[in-house]
Amino acid sequence: MKDFVRIIPKQGFEEWPSKLGEMGHLYHLTEYEMVKKGYRAAATYHIDYMRLIEEMEKIKKDGLIFTPLRKSGYYQGFAHFHHPVKPGEPFFWYGCLTKTQKDAEIFKEADRKGDHKIIGKMLGYPDCCVEYFERMFPINYDPIWVDLEGEVEGYPEANQMLRYFGPRITSHLSCSPNCKATKEIGQIWFKIMKELNEKLAQEMYELLAAPIVWNSYHGVVQVETSYFVGLTHTFPYLEKPRIIYWKGRKNKK
Repeated sequence: MKDFVRIIPKQGFEEWPSKLGEMGHLYHLTEYEMVKKGYRAAATYHIDYMRLIEEMEKIKKDGLIFTPLRKSGYYQGFAHFHHPVKPGEPFFWYGCLTKTQKDAEIFKEADRKGDHKIIGKMLGYPDCCVEYFERMFPINYDPIWVDLEGEVEGYPEANQMLRYFGPRITSHLSCSPNCKATKEIGQIWFKIMKELNEKLAQEMYELLAAPIVWNSYHGVVQVETSYFVGLTHTFPYLEKPRIIYWKGRKNKK
């Protein structure tokens, strides 16, 4: 299925498509800061080919290194592979952001080999979540807690059900909605998010903590919140829908 994203705001919440874009931007700023502040060895990073010079100057000024790994065509939502670039079409450079050249070389070699353990460690992912990804991704390229259906409770830091549309606190797919390691990492992310934009960060946290319905069937996932309905492409469940009724926060922060 061709990639697509649709966001339908509910009546009275017409500002939410723009707000989701702001939340997505805040997430990317935070990911950059996680490397800059030394909380993780690396981050994956994308640079539009038209902004290469400006971005490289900023990265150098911040004492970081960008190592390009490959070109990719643009896509909507999420992608489980890099799209080929056709002559004359816009593209971005996909690569890694690090503080040292040594880390850059390690990440580049791990990327070449497809070594998810090393990549996951450098990105600051919990070992349990790296193992989960290695086990599940080959059979489901959108592994949102693949063994769970029905009512689910957990930590907002582990909630990736809205990542297609921008909001997320952590960068990895958690092995469980109750992964304590994800919560601990997420608390660092959220601290930086609040330093960048406290009001928007708090609003995003409350969104991820609130009830959500994630309904996946025939390659389309419909995600409903109190403010909008989002639709996008995903792994195709063919026999019947897989529905998660996210009950939100297990306990107060």
